[in-house]
Amino acid sequence: MEAEQFIGAKSGKVRYRFAISEAEYMEIHDDGAGACIACGEEASGVEPDARRYECEACGERKVYGLEELLIMGYVTISETRDMKAAGVK
Repeated sequence: MEAEQFIGAKSGKVRYRFAISEAEYMEIHDDGAGACIACGEEASGVEPDARRYECEACGERKVYGLEELLIMGYVTISETRDMKAAGVK
């Protein structure tokens, strides 16, 4: 997953959203993948619907499961990431 930093509209704090290829999603979605929206670190061993788990990297309770991040709009699945991985311009 590739993290992208942005400023949250409501909080005014730095947050992260993530881009992932369809192939990458298919590879990791059953493995307990998730991420912290506060620091951008990937997390493992979390439930798909995890919400507000504590981040091992920053300590904030901002870790969400991959599917929850998709629902919340923090993850986009991009074909262009698949094309870049394959060497297509």
